[in-house]
Amino acid sequence: MLIEVVCDKFRENKINFHSGLNVVLGDEKATNSIGKSSLLMVVDFVFGGNSLLEHNKDIVEELGEHEYCFCFRFDDQPYYFKRATFSSDLVYICDDAYEELEPISIEDYRSRLKKMYGLGGIDLTFRAIVSLYSRVWDKGNLDVKRPLHNNKNRKAVECIDDLLKLYKHYDSIKLLSKKVKELTDEKSAIRNAFKQKLITKITKKQYKENIHRVSEIDQEIRDIKDNLAKYAVNLSEIVNREVSELKSRKDGLLRERAKISTRLVRVRSDLDSNKHIKSKTFSSLIRFFPEVDQNRVSQVEEFHSKITKILKRELLESERELAEMLDEIDASLSDLDGELSQTFASLDKPDIIVDRVHNLASDRGAVAAEIRFFETDDQVDNGLKEAKLALAGEKTRILSFVESIINDKARKLVSKIYNEKRRSPILKLEQKNYDFSAIEDTGTGKAYSNLIVFDLSIFGTTSLPFIIHDSVLFKNVENEVVARMVDIYGGFEKQSFIAIDEIQKYGSDATKKLRDKKVTELSNQNVLYVKDWRK
Repeated sequence: MLIEVVCDKFRENKINFHSGLNVVLGDEKATNSIGKSSLLMVVDFVFGGNSLLEHNKDIVEELGEHEYCFCFRFDDQPYYFKRATFSSDLVYICDDAYEELEPISIEDYRSRLKKMYGLGGIDLTFRAIVSLYSRVWDKGNLDVKRPLHNNKNRKAVECIDDLLKLYKHYDSIKLLSKKVKELTDEKSAIRNAFKQKLITKITKKQYKENIHRVSEIDQEIRDIKDNLAKYAVNLSEIVNREVSELKSRKDGLLRERAKISTRLVRVRSDLDSNKHIKSKTFSSLIRFFPEVDQNRVSQVEEFHSKITKILKRELLESERELAEMLDEIDASLSDLDGELSQTFASLDKPDIIVDRVHNLASDRGAVAAEIRFFETDDQVDNGLKEAKLALAGEKTRILSFVESIINDKARKLVSKIYNEKRRSPILKLEQKNYDFSAIEDTGTGKAYSNLIVFDLSIFGTTSLPFIIHDSVLFKNVENEVVARMVDIYGGFEKQSFIAIDEIQKYGSDATKKLRDKKVTELSNQNVLYVKDWRK
């Protein structure tokens, strides 16, 4: 626990602390700016916080850079440290005279505090554990409706997770969250591979076809294996499949070639028989039959000539097209003959078996890869859905459990604080949000008393090492209620640090207890620091 803070800028120079309740007393006039909140900020500073420098810049501006020396005691062993405003990222390990022995980083110092307070089982940094419950004016964590928020910009889900970690009920959620993240990353990797065409994305129909294809390949490989001796003697059984396919293609081409050849012969025959009737033919006709109309004969000759030219042009075009088609078919037939020759030639080469198996294996590998990626994608999708459901279910269970612990403790505290029956504030935890509300009385005093009850509930049901409450929390709270709260604070062996003024109004019993627990008393004439810069 913290037992002292020493600073040459303090009017008292050294302030001693003790177990349980530690009270910074103000005067009966509730005078402001005398150092009550500043001292609480100093306490936060020696516990590794930075709010003193962030929110109380006037202290350094008025006093200049300075140092705070402080001592903790654990198991009757004192530990001395020093931290300065001008090098707040360093803390010095000191001897009992506060002579510097060794510098350590602020992170190392906070880790040491966590270890010394026995908080190693909590999956949070020391500051993440204590900072929220150090509620000092202008620190940004006094929103009575959002008591889990250290600042308004934090996500509610982060605040909820920190609460579960404080209660040491986050391990199962952490494991399930890790699984969800891993599956999410895997799903993203698969999607990117599909998108970049690194692997082929297939449909359910293609998946089934691939399964069938793998079965066919496996069967053929088994056939080769089972009949290897026979294949070694007569390799024609292996190439028959390929030869059959090649012959089928060749037969089709030959039939097509026969049709085209027939048409080509007919066209060429038409061209040969399409002879033009010359004028000398008609001259003999006139010589034997002088009565024939020569003009009429000339007209017939001219008409026949025109028709012949048209028909010849069309026949020549048909001949050219058919000849080209025939050439293409002949080229294809030549290629097929080459493939057939190569296939038949391989009958005398045993490595045809190896080639066939190699091709089958390659085909199977490609198809199997598509199957594997399809199944992996499907498994990841289903696994991710199941993991998310498991995570949601586990988190809901734990949220309900922790919520019940806090609300039950709050109900018990409210029954002690209020004589008459009052409804206690209720914390409702959800997956990604939370609600904290009082069923009745939404006044400022009741709102802050609910915040105090909330902190005390957590203080009493966790390993939270200390709490800090500024005087603003007690303003407007009923006097009798504050008096009973003093008893609640005093009932803890763990340290609590509060600032409070106008204590006479809380009754003689509460006044005596507060004075007994005071660490310093500040007033208009006795401010915290050696300099008073209010004027």
